[in-house]
Amino acid sequence: MNTSGIIRKIDELGRIVLPKELRRHLNINPGDDFQILLSEDKIILEKYSYLKSNEKDIVKVINGFIETSNDKILLIINNEIVNRNNDKILPEIIQIINKREIYRNNEIKNYKITNSVIENGRILIYPLVLNSDLYGALIIVSIDNIEKALEIAKTIDNIIRQFYK
Repeated sequence: MNTSGIIRKIDELGRIVLPKELRRHLNINPGDDFQILLSEDKIILEKYSYLKSNEKDIVKVINGFIETSNDKILLIINNEIVNRNNDKILPEIIQIINKREIYRNNEIKNYKITNSVIENGRILIYPLVLNSDLYGALIIVSIDNIEKALEIAKTIDNIIRQFYK
C-alpha cells in the first residue's frame, strides 16, 4: 500500500479533509459516492461506481451492439477502459467527458484514447450522467455514420438507466 505522508486530524464531527492534490490525482469531485471498507485495523475509502457494480451486465449489452455493427464501443469507468487492462484514458479525453456534453468528430482519422489504444474512424464521446452525477462514458469509434453511433450510445444509456430503477 502506498503512503502519501499526509497526516490529517479528525474534527469533532468525525470528518477528514482530503488534500486537493490527492482529490485531483484520484479525480474525486464534490458529491462523489464512497464505500467505507474495513480491513483488519485499516479503514479504506473506495470511490463507488454504480457502473462498476453492474459492469458485467453492461459489458454484455455493449457486446451485443458490437456484434451487430462495425463500431468500436469502449465503456469508460473511473477514467479507465473496461476490459482493456483498465487502461487509463488520456487527460484530454477526461476533459471532454467532464464537460458532460456529447462530443463528436466526423473526420475519419486515428484517435488516441490511451497511451496504448489508438482507434481509426469517426469518434463520439457520450458522457453517462444520471441524476446529475457523471458515472462514466461511452466512446464509439465508427467508420460509418456518426449519427448511427449516437443512436447506439443513447440506446445503451437508456438500458444502463434500467439498472437504477
